Amino acid sequence: MPPLDWMDVAAAAGASREPPPPSEPDPAILTGLNDEQLRAVTQGEGPLLILAGAGSGKTRVITRRVAWLVSTGRAAPHEILAITFTNKAAGEMRERIARFFPVQGLWIGTFHAMCARILRRDIEHLGGWTRDYSIYDTYERNQLLKGIVQDLGYDAQRFRPGAIGAWISAQKNRRPGAEPEADAPRGMEGEVYERVRERYLGALRDSNALDFDDLLQFVLELFDRHPAVRDGYARRFRHVLVDEYQDTNHVQYRLTRHFASGHGNLTVCGDPDQSIYGWRGADIQNILDFERDFGDEGGEERAVTVVKLEQNYRSTEAILAAAQGLIRHNLARKEKALWTERRGAERVRLLRCADENDEAREVALQIRGLAARGLRPDQIAVFYRVNFQQRALERALRLASIPYRIVAGVEFYERREIRDLVSYLRLIVNPRDDAACARVLNVPARGIGQKSVEELQTLARAGGLALLAAAAAPEARALLKGKARKGLEAFVALVQGLAGYAARPALEALDTVLAGTDYLRHLGQDGDAEAEARLENVEELRAHARTYDDENPEGKLSGYLQDVALVSDVDAAVPEGARVTLMTLHSCKGLEFPAVFVTGLEEGLLPHALALAEGEERGVEEERRLLYVGMTRAMDELFLTQADARQHYGEWSPRVPSRFIAELPPEQVEGLEEEGGLVSEPTFEPDYADEFVPRPGMRVEHDHFGFGVIESLQGMGPNTRVTVRFTGAGTRVLLLQYAKLRVLEA
Repeated sequence: MPPLDWMDVAAAAGASREPPPPSEPDPAILTGLNDEQLRAVTQGEGPLLILAGAGSGKTRVITRRVAWLVSTGRAAPHEILAITFTNKAAGEMRERIARFFPVQGLWIGTFHAMCARILRRDIEHLGGWTRDYSIYDTYERNQLLKGIVQDLGYDAQRFRPGAIGAWISAQKNRRPGAEPEADAPRGMEGEVYERVRERYLGALRDSNALDFDDLLQFVLELFDRHPAVRDGYARRFRHVLVDEYQDTNHVQYRLTRHFASGHGNLTVCGDPDQSIYGWRGADIQNILDFERDFGDEGGEERAVTVVKLEQNYRSTEAILAAAQGLIRHNLARKEKALWTERRGAERVRLLRCADENDEAREVALQIRGLAARGLRPDQIAVFYRVNFQQRALERALRLASIPYRIVAGVEFYERREIRDLVSYLRLIVNPRDDAACARVLNVPARGIGQKSVEELQTLARAGGLALLAAAAAPEARALLKGKARKGLEAFVALVQGLAGYAARPALEALDTVLAGTDYLRHLGQDGDAEAEARLENVEELRAHARTYDDENPEGKLSGYLQDVALVSDVDAAVPEGARVTLMTLHSCKGLEFPAVFVTGLEEGLLPHALALAEGEERGVEEERRLLYVGMTRAMDELFLTQADARQHYGEWSPRVPSRFIAELPPEQVEGLEEEGGLVSEPTFEPDYADEFVPRPGMRVEHDHFGFGVIESLQGMGPNTRVTVRFTGAGTRVLLLQYAKLRVLEA
């Protein structure tokens, strides 16, 4: 029998009742809203599209709308489904709503969290899986695929697990009938991909496991195959709200239709101008076509309310005008006239640099200037399009003694010790989880080497058994000898002894694993500089388990594991003291900083070369939106940088300024000519006479690096690069035409 939850309680209380007559809301709910925000919050029944411009108070509107619906009696807390883009956003929404009423019973979370919750109750309708299923993240998916590729006898270097995994994910999320991607595998390669996928899907079923895409796909299949289950959820959710709707994919779109099918009370909030995840399946047409899709439900016309939030509370007038001047070059959008009451003295500044090192030094120099005017490092962010840009920026900040942090490195739940312990916990809940079992068979070391693991995996496949079941079989003891056999017997006894902890609190289960494996002593034996940090990470995991138990007394270990599995990279992006933030443009969504640098405005970089290959409407428009998102994170000051040369994979190449620079309104950007072209700032103007012919051994002076001697030259004409050994700054490679070198002696 499924555990008693809110749906059973709601059904017993008569969840299909008509809502009570509206009552007067708590006045605090509507306090401080502008006219358009008020209209969005207090809209009654039917589909509602909230077009929320950057910095327009979108989160406030969504949370106040939920509070208003409950406060006025239009819905009980358990009759509201609010879907967010990240777990962090869901937590913030809960905190804001809790100021008005207790949030117990509210369903607030990501699509993946909502679907995982539904499947914990109803997955057995589909057959083949149990409620104790495991959730494989991207790392575990790729590890499983790597093993399959090798088992099938293919070269893992040619058929990369990550590429196959991304292809499988795209296949699961693509719109039916859509044209295949231009770079989709074909011929023999396509046959290999299909063969690996078939084996992969079978391995997931055998392990009672789902990947992230399956969480959504399985609920979709559940609703399609079992309309009664679908209708049960649709009746109970009187109001469905979806945030960041512009970033939904086709599967999420279909789920949204299912959830709102009982009443049509669907509120979506988003901004087509901030749709930047097309590369991972997001479909901007979902928000562009909302009025058409939900204005005709079941053949009946239905009024769709559209509210535009156009007052920006974040950015100064110059930043906002520059960003709007850029984004208006897109065709796939809905026009909004953003405005702000924030006036600022500074225009957007465009900095033209000689190369990536010069760009990084300029960023560091400008940050120094901002600090002198009172800005803290944590109020400043530097964005870049691709990760290789990070290297030069890091070096320049270190040399300038500017503290910084990088968002997205090795995240907490990807660390070795955390994966080990979580694998043990998963194995307790789901003994069929082969990935978890394989990971910890020899952790801590029990003498079970990789060859022994492979022999056990072969035994499991031959007998149609889970890896743990094969390890416990008599044939396994006959297969292994000596230390490996004793280690295997100890492992099986340990895991079997932990079986009862599946229904216990998470911290109790974790502490039992730590004691049973003597894992802390195992970490201490590493003897490297990271040992102490690993022990601290384990303590942090215990703290998280304790917090989960306190906040979710009914969740137990299985609920905790679901919570762990659904943590995203964005959720992990928490501040770490007073440090400048470095991150990719794709990571900056939803954040804001008083000062922002967007670097690398060059063709092939921003817009990226891959986007240029996709064409103007699909590729370049998304890159334009990406720059727009980066620009609108800035509150008071915005710097844009462009380099005339950049080194990548060890090769220097000249760069062409991004087309987006010419699309910026020159009256708002310092560094643009009136006709829209680039202006070289004085610090980058050539400063040598026509007769100046550099040569090795020549003594020169540079405004920033001081005195030096030319060591060598490469290239010719405007692309000439000069290597100079400076007395105090070391050896530098500069583009001659912008280096401003002054000759001291011939």
